[in-house]
Parts: sequence; C-alpha cells; structure tokens
Amino acid sequence: MLKPLRCMASGHKINRRRVWEDGLNYRTRCERCGVPLIKGRDGWRKFDLEADANEARLPHPTTGEPT
Repeated sequence: MLKPLRCMASGHKINRRRVWEDGLNYRTRCERCGVPLIKGRDGWRKFDLEADANEARLPHPTTGEPT
C-alpha cells in the first residue's frame, strides 16, 4: 500500500538488471509498485498503452507479455 505512494513521492525504482529492449525502446517494471515503464528521451516514465502502441514492439522475451 505504501509502495505506490513512495513512487509518487520519489519516483519509480529501476532495476537495471531487468531492463529489456522491445525493438523500439528499453522497458522494465518498477521494483516497488510493478508499473510498466519505458525509457524515453527525458528518462524513464510510465508506459501508456494508447500513446506508446506500435506494432513494431516485440513482446517480453521471457514472459511474452506486451506491456
């Protein structure tokens, strides 16, 4: 319950060992709250399925999940 609040206050925690490349960008999940993240020009941000949708994106190499 406190983890999402902590991320809102101090930002998401990136585990550099769990980053993967989807063909267009680097992606991962926040270590604290589990939110899918994408690395953009300005750094890491929350992955928005509508704004970031692209058929060229590859699924996760292990789980096969799209986000």
